[in-house]
Amino acid sequence: MAELLGGVPYDRRGATRGPDILITRADDAPVAVELKVMHAHVAKNIRNRVSDLLAAAVETRRSFHQDVTLGAVLLIAHPEADTNYDMMRHLATSVRQLLRQSDGIGYDAVLVCFAGSELRWRPFVATDDADLSEGSFNELVVTQAAVEVLMRQPGSSPGSSEASAKAVPDETSIGSRQRRILLVADEWRSGRGGVSTVNRELAIALAKHGIDTAVMVPRTSESDIRAASEHDVELVVPARIPGLNERELLMLRPVFSDQTWEPDVIIGHGRVLGPYAAALQQQFFPDARRVHFVHTDAEELEAAKETPQGKPRMLLADARRGLERDLAQSADLVVGVGPLLTATIKDELIGPGPQPPVICLVPGLREGLVVDPLRLPPVKNKVLIVGRADDFQSKGIDIAAEALLGVLDRWPANKPHPPTLVVRGVPDDAESLVKERLEEIFEGRMTPLCRPYSDSEEKVALDLAQSQVVLMPSRHEGFGLTAYEAIASGVPVLIGANSGLAQFLNDSDIDTTPSSIVTTRNSATQLAVHLWGDAISRVLSDPLAARAQAAQLRTAVAAKVSWGDAVQALLAKLDTL
Repeated sequence: MAELLGGVPYDRRGATRGPDILITRADDAPVAVELKVMHAHVAKNIRNRVSDLLAAAVETRRSFHQDVTLGAVLLIAHPEADTNYDMMRHLATSVRQLLRQSDGIGYDAVLVCFAGSELRWRPFVATDDADLSEGSFNELVVTQAAVEVLMRQPGSSPGSSEASAKAVPDETSIGSRQRRILLVADEWRSGRGGVSTVNRELAIALAKHGIDTAVMVPRTSESDIRAASEHDVELVVPARIPGLNERELLMLRPVFSDQTWEPDVIIGHGRVLGPYAAALQQQFFPDARRVHFVHTDAEELEAAKETPQGKPRMLLADARRGLERDLAQSADLVVGVGPLLTATIKDELIGPGPQPPVICLVPGLREGLVVDPLRLPPVKNKVLIVGRADDFQSKGIDIAAEALLGVLDRWPANKPHPPTLVVRGVPDDAESLVKERLEEIFEGRMTPLCRPYSDSEEKVALDLAQSQVVLMPSRHEGFGLTAYEAIASGVPVLIGANSGLAQFLNDSDIDTTPSSIVTTRNSATQLAVHLWGDAISRVLSDPLAARAQAAQLRTAVAAKVSWGDAVQALLAKLDTL
């Protein structure tokens, strides 16, 4: 393609992202070309591709210190590319969105080539004066004509014409605007924990409900785009600026595939991502309402991290508690994830200052994690903990380890497969520390299996399926998504009593007999350790009965909550504001 356009592959050292091909015209003016190859299911991911290409266009224009003509070449590999005119019309609308508008965002020319079942390329040029009706797809426009469009002088670039600005349809011509919601996250997958999972599942549920949903992330990948597109969620990114880290990029304006798109609602999560949602609202979308999700109780969490001889965390807890309160006060609506956090933020908002409405949201169970209930339990007795293992104290990993020692003491000598502790979520820089603390407890009587963080849903699903029981012995847990996902999978789970999930199960009168809820208090006196040891022994002594109870628990929870109900309640409350 570089030879076709008379250019060379572009390699701009130090650039965050550069065009694929750089051409120099006779007048020494640069022409930069982005090259994208798209495969089947174009209709599903074209919106995400468009937003990604538009962000690249902004970055490329910024990187040049002179006028630059931008072109985009889209290569569509689709088995029906020669005959599927509905797909072509859909693509044509998206191509229009790529063309440079009056605000300067976009490309001066777009060349689209279709590769059908016979791999015959059909090029056509999309510019302000090109007719993208069905008939135009039957006409073969010679490639040289496309090159001539890209090689025009800057003054005659189609991006400067009024017709280009008219290419975007007037909103009034397409009927009333659908509710638009923008969620702010630092990733699409769950590499950083439960907040990412809640954000992703909420976005999917909103889109399924018919909401025009976009998620802003600092960067995307091919797999992220495909995954989001499967659920009709648009991933949007800002045009990156060298020197800004990923979270700082969230303060820039996202680039949408439809340049007229503006959110009616912006959703931010907690003290980490909430400030960026507030910044987007104040700087770019002042007419949007902002929803602040609360995922942690800073004071309780920091207290749970303190060790008897450790450094006090009072000042840090107070600062984080104040930030969460400030973000909640400045929001239009506050959402507590689960009943415990809802009560916490309601109390925090008592006193002087704004008091926005607060609602409780309990996530729905994830469908993709379900283990086949007819499958026999694993042979080996793996006991799983999932979570930030460097938060050793707050996650109660010491409680679980000492409880397992008690289980080993009672394990019959002639019984095979004594229990093994598996910890998923050990950061690379904390591996030695976590292993040392576990080995100090086990004293060589058990070899714990430490596994790194993973944003792969398949790996986590395998961990769950291959475990006899999942433990969440946290001294404090705002909700407890890891235990919730164990419930969703139908795997036996033991849940710390000081968690939002335990409170939800108790408030909902869901039967967990024999109890899946175990206290973590009085661990210093070994009372909690003994209780956890008894609970683990009960599960391991009769895995079939434990699996049957886990299936019943999943059915009972699914009857109480769903993502559809959660989204309906959220939208209903937004309508009352």
